[in-house]
Amino acid sequence: MKPYLAVLIDSFHSAMSSRILWIAFFAIWAFLALLAPIGYQEDYTTTFRWMELQNGTQMKAMLARGLIDPSEKEKPLGRLVASFPDELKDRLRQVGVDEIRIRKDVLADALNDAIDDEGWYDAEAWKSTLRLRELRELDELPDAEITDSQRRRRARLRIEAALPGIFAARTPRSITLSYAGFALPSEFAIGKPQFITLANQFILPLLMNWLLGLALIFVGILVTSSMIPDMLQPGSLHLLLSKPISRTMLLLSKFVGGCAFVLLCVTQLVVGLWLIAGLRLDIWNARILWCIPVSVFLFSVYFSVSLLAGLRWRSPILSIGVTCIFAAVVMIIGFVGGFFDGNVTGPDTIQSVVVNGDAVVVATRGGSVKRWDDANDRWDVLVDGKGRDADVILAPTVLDNDHIATARISGGRFNPFGSGTLNLLVLNRDDDWKPESALRLPIATRRLYSIDDKWMMALNTTGLAVVERQSVLDSAGLQENDPGDQKVTSDGSTTSSEVSAETQSESVPDLATRLGNLFRMQGGPTDKFRPILPSTVALALPARVVVTDDQTSLIVYTRGRLMRLKLPESMEQRCEVIAERTIEGDESLPTVLAVSGDRILLARDDEAARVLDANTLDEIQTLSWQDSSAVVISVAGMGVRNRFVLVNSDGQAAIAAEESGTWQCRDLTIDDVTALSYDAKTDVLAVAHDVDQVDLLGAADLKRRDRLQPQLQDWRFTERYFITPLRTLTPQTVELTGTVGALISGKSSFALVQEAQEERDVIQRKMVRPLVSCSAFILVMLTISCVYFSTRDF
Repeated sequence: MKPYLAVLIDSFHSAMSSRILWIAFFAIWAFLALLAPIGYQEDYTTTFRWMELQNGTQMKAMLARGLIDPSEKEKPLGRLVASFPDELKDRLRQVGVDEIRIRKDVLADALNDAIDDEGWYDAEAWKSTLRLRELRELDELPDAEITDSQRRRRARLRIEAALPGIFAARTPRSITLSYAGFALPSEFAIGKPQFITLANQFILPLLMNWLLGLALIFVGILVTSSMIPDMLQPGSLHLLLSKPISRTMLLLSKFVGGCAFVLLCVTQLVVGLWLIAGLRLDIWNARILWCIPVSVFLFSVYFSVSLLAGLRWRSPILSIGVTCIFAAVVMIIGFVGGFFDGNVTGPDTIQSVVVNGDAVVVATRGGSVKRWDDANDRWDVLVDGKGRDADVILAPTVLDNDHIATARISGGRFNPFGSGTLNLLVLNRDDDWKPESALRLPIATRRLYSIDDKWMMALNTTGLAVVERQSVLDSAGLQENDPGDQKVTSDGSTTSSEVSAETQSESVPDLATRLGNLFRMQGGPTDKFRPILPSTVALALPARVVVTDDQTSLIVYTRGRLMRLKLPESMEQRCEVIAERTIEGDESLPTVLAVSGDRILLARDDEAARVLDANTLDEIQTLSWQDSSAVVISVAGMGVRNRFVLVNSDGQAAIAAEESGTWQCRDLTIDDVTALSYDAKTDVLAVAHDVDQVDLLGAADLKRRDRLQPQLQDWRFTERYFITPLRTLTPQTVELTGTVGALISGKSSFALVQEAQEERDVIQRKMVRPLVSCSAFILVMLTISCVYFSTRDF
């Protein structure tokens, strides 16, 4: 054992004599010293940020209405807008007349100025607004006892009450970073729990990947590249071989010595970052320490190449050059694989699926709508998205046995208003499911629902509106794309070309016409759509709506408020709230909702799913999905059976049902699930998985009735049979960054929230493939090096 220890010590001596090593040590200590003063402050969420405005057009129209509508003068909306700067009010007066653009940040600044001066507030006027419990509690505090932060928080909540449905939900308290005790000017729009999650999932993994994956690995290769050439010098090699040690063990000892040197550098940096994160940011995450072995493992991949190059050419320069070329090749292969993931398989991935008799229609992430062609085993394109993943396709909805409704909102992924036509698309069985343009949808529509045999309902950022189903069918094919749609610019400002087109015949429209224009700009019902939400209910993201199985009620969730609404008898009436419950916890968390029979399943990110009574809304049981650290991203009810099917961000699916008096989850034996739906007429559960495959299961026994598996063509064929094998056979060092992220966050997947759409972008981190490919590569390279060293006369 002593000879091998001597070789290890000799490796350390060789490395410690390198000036580059000491420069690296100094850089690590200096970096940690510069990072140590960072900290954070937590206070009430008081200011508005332009990113919180769900859509600028809706807010602009609402403020303009408060300014010009005489009936709003003494109401909260009118009093608030009256406090705005004169220049902004002049611009708001032009809304509905000219193509006026107002940036979101300008509106946010005006609201923040209003927070500092509450001359607009009138207690009597605000009694008519929908006030959250937090606001009611703050209103009860005497002015002498309220702090300045609480006062500003109260003013913000009062503004939110005057502008219902405008702002995305935020936590009551937010984080502000500080440095050396001085608050940094940027405020995070999240609370402390979300800040910790963000740091663990993104910030710390990114920091580790850059520092450990690039800087330290490169420095390690520079320092250790001379180990093997120096060992092969005649005097040094003869001395080592004179010891009772085999050539193979001598080479492996040198390899371990080089890795141990990197271990010292990495340990200093990782432990230092862990202490700073814990002491300064209260993020005591012991999983950060997993970065130490992963970084050494990553270094060993490149060092195995450097070692073989050093044996072959006995030159440190060539060792570094060959290793850099290898790193470039591996990186290129990783980027090509990522390109295919994002531009080939990504756009083809099914995002929603619907079954209508023998027809199966899907919407993809690339903005396409497709129908299954059973005769040719392929998906026929009905609406071509052309890979434009910035578009939003509304989940297809069955209208009747012969019609399916959907819509495509151009640019809607990042802006709910989009930048194109908002006409409904009706797919007709008699016309081979060819899409036909139909009624104009309410602006910012995000989901469609079919209610009984008479109505279709649209959910947007303002509320719910219904239209007679027959009106939709009658209009199909008769509507032309309206060139006067509202357009949204890249900076978040909007133009009102629709309004301008409608009023171009008159220099200044009358008040009634302007108010009608503003109402439509707010996202109000258009054409034959009629609003049905009661005046006491305002929807704000995250908002979810489902129709009960008996088609008589709606289950609505918005900002921690869960309600059961009775549907009206006619379109001229409004829904009635028949049950209501407040869901405790963080109301800003993304939420999924489903109903089955007389049970509701509600799941919020990072919280256990809840099973509730659909009639009383009383909580029955929390539902845990065992061995799953992923979040639930989709859930569907299975008719009147009181059963649900859940999908998490790992692509796993499970059936939740009541067994022996308690609710249990049973895994569904299908992996990589991306979408699902239940069709009550055929009693079929459709499960989309593995990019573009769909399994049709009998809902009663969950046995597979059919599998829709298209033949691979074009780039998909190349990806499957060339790119994937190439990525499997080469060490996936780029994907090890995902391994670091998964180890630090404790999650192998997460879902990104796009407020303008209901579906969520899921990012899954590959952990097994990079570990297996890199381990196999190291083993092969060391085997070749040992054989070469043992069979050559040095």
